[in-house]
Amino acid sequence: MADFLRQYEQWACTQNQNLIERDSLEAVRKQVRKLIVRGLVAVTGKKDIAMNYNNYNTAIIETYAVQLVGWPPGINFISPSNIGTVGEIRRIRDALKARTCYWTTLTPVEVKTHTTNLNERRSAGEIVKKPRKKHSDAGTSRKRKAPSIVGHANKQTKCSSKKAKKNSDQDHEVPKSVEFVVSSDEEEIEDL
Repeated sequence: MADFLRQYEQWACTQNQNLIERDSLEAVRKQVRKLIVRGLVAVTGKKDIAMNYNNYNTAIIETYAVQLVGWPPGINFISPSNIGTVGEIRRIRDALKARTCYWTTLTPVEVKTHTTNLNERRSAGEIVKKPRKKHSDAGTSRKRKAPSIVGHANKQTKCSSKKAKKNSDQDHEVPKSVEFVVSSDEEEIEDL
């Protein structure tokens, strides 16, 4: 019985270590990212959607008419990767798991109100959408691809090049081998 209790104690101690490892900053960030994206996919029905924290108002709310409601107070609405403390990221995770922070679909009236609010902010001079970075080689000319032939003619060109390739393979065929190969022993017998 003492052996069983010792093994149980060891098991309990290792489980406690795993709980600490599971609640590391990076692990909780990963959980929050998954919960947010899964909720977004569920509410929009689009499997290939990505969360955009920088342009959330335009890229998510305006485009898909959905909104994340119940974000914990006192925590800035930024990407979980940019949240620096375990306490804050745990609060977000707990709110998402308890469904006090959740995705909801907006009505057309709410979307129109949101769009009007964004337009007012734009007209006041506020930058609503974060601009994309410029290329490091902005202003310089880049090599362009050769203009492709549009439509059916392009299809014919592709087909003819395939045919040409097929024909070139046929031109270089190696002759088939002889069905019966005469060995050197059989040659000696024939010579006699």
